[in-house]
Amino acid sequence: MDQPTYLNVIIWFNIRVCLPFTFLLITLCCLVRLDRVPVSYYMNLLLSNLTQLIILIALPPNFPYYWRYWRYSASLIIYACCALASLCFRTMIALERYCSISCPSSSCITQTKGFVIVSVFVWVFCLVFVPLFISLRQKLSCLIFALLPAPVLLTCLVVSLKHVCGTVSVPAEEKCRTVGILVVLLLHYSVAVFPIVISSFVFNNFWSFSPDIYLSLFLLGYFFDLLLFVVMCKGLIEKLLKCLCCCCRMENVERNDGSRSSV
Repeated sequence: MDQPTYLNVIIWFNIRVCLPFTFLLITLCCLVRLDRVPVSYYMNLLLSNLTQLIILIALPPNFPYYWRYWRYSASLIIYACCALASLCFRTMIALERYCSISCPSSSCITQTKGFVIVSVFVWVFCLVFVPLFISLRQKLSCLIFALLPAPVLLTCLVVSLKHVCGTVSVPAEEKCRTVGILVVLLLHYSVAVFPIVISSFVFNNFWSFSPDIYLSLFLLGYFFDLLLFVVMCKGLIEKLLKCLCCCCRMENVERNDGSRSSV
């Protein structure tokens, strides 16, 4: 059974673009220290994505059909473990950004000891419990774990927006970066993960209803994780906002000049 063209394009983009850039960003995270951003959790996220992309290269051409029997494949079980680990690390990035605005003095999850404990716990949990849930056919448990980040990401974004105006100790540039990171994380979850979880609850098995569409949306997630690095970089969000403001001002000036000339 042939794959749709759009799915082949997304797979090609992930292998040709996302995979090399993931290697590059892992190297940058090891060599460069970014100021006040969750590099440690982001590096774990990139490592889990790298494993998924390597497995994606090794899959056969008709891999959507192959995924129907994913519980019998060791490579796809590892893929599922890394996918859940990526979801956990995105949630940890959101919590870290939320804490940086709501309670800047409390940074236990960003300290070295806290980061090591959280990272080890996430990897052990995913590598142990995901195969256990799969072997016991506990699909509902996996779906519940995949659904838990939704309220966390939404709450972090809403509460952070409330604290943006009230918090004085955090620089304005840091606030912009935090809000941008949370928006990208929530957008990623809404596009790549949430449709699969909801369809699995509604249809009991999303393979029975347009599996190629859900896989395409899920595979777009690697691009969102690369976009997250752009948002993390210092000054890029501020420059983009300034450009947008300048464009809006120029349009307003042109409209005012046009209205005056017509009068």
